Amino acid sequence: MDWDDIRYFLALARTGSLSSAARMLGVTHVTVSRRITRLENQRKVKLFDRRQKGYRLSTAGERLLAEGEAVESSCLDFERKIRGQSDVLSGPLTVSIPETTLLDLSAPIAAFMRAYPDIELTVLATSEQLNLNQLQADVLIRMTDHPPELLVGRCLGQIPLYVYGTKDYVAKINGDIDHANWVVWQAVFGKRDGDKYFRSLVPNPRITLRTNCNSQLLSVVRKGGLLGLMTEATASEYPELAAVSKTPIVSTGLWLLTHGDLRDSARVRCFMQFIVEQKIVS
Repeated sequence: MDWDDIRYFLALARTGSLSSAARMLGVTHVTVSRRITRLENQRKVKLFDRRQKGYRLSTAGERLLAEGEAVESSCLDFERKIRGQSDVLSGPLTVSIPETTLLDLSAPIAAFMRAYPDIELTVLATSEQLNLNQLQADVLIRMTDHPPELLVGRCLGQIPLYVYGTKDYVAKINGDIDHANWVVWQAVFGKRDGDKYFRSLVPNPRITLRTNCNSQLLSVVRKGGLLGLMTEATASEYPELAAVSKTPIVSTGLWLLTHGDLRDSARVRCFMQFIVEQKIVS
């Protein structure tokens, strides 16, 4: 059986939508529809019920879902192990980094590309929790104090975060963060856990905006009327911003991570060692 048939089946089962499955697979929704229809016709089994609000697994589809996921797990495990045995400093490498407005890694990445021009680097600037089990990335760089236990790597250091607002707004509240409006970044946490964590830093914050995009956080803070957390390096590029205090409100670790199956790959090992030597965090 074609492994791609299982990939299409799982993508549609997980998303329930042709367009969402197509985005996941990097194809058009027409392609997804054709592949599923062909699979059902060839195997003479109805895998999905077509409804106005999308696709739902049929009884047969539900029975096959666990089997499909088991095949997927085995194939991905095999693929990770193959990548982990690669001993050449050329070919594709996918690295997920924080948004530039959290941490600007353009200089070390550009230096790596100059040093290793045969490595085809893909950089995903996101704070989403990408799944290295499913090979969504080879290496992660994350600002966190709690890296996933299944990943391996090292902490590059601590990054202090300060409270910033526009100079006018900081003057208006007289530097009193307890009587300020806040925008809170919640890319990793859900609303409940995010609010709980933030209240451990600021006892009674008036949270008026939550966002999963740090670029949006920076933008709205620059408009005035809100405080937000950011690094000194980021804030220093915008003269309209001022720190409420010279003391950081919290520091967070910067971690360089990969999957255990990938750490012996020449490309992964080379990139991780190069980043360590750049001393990103002083």
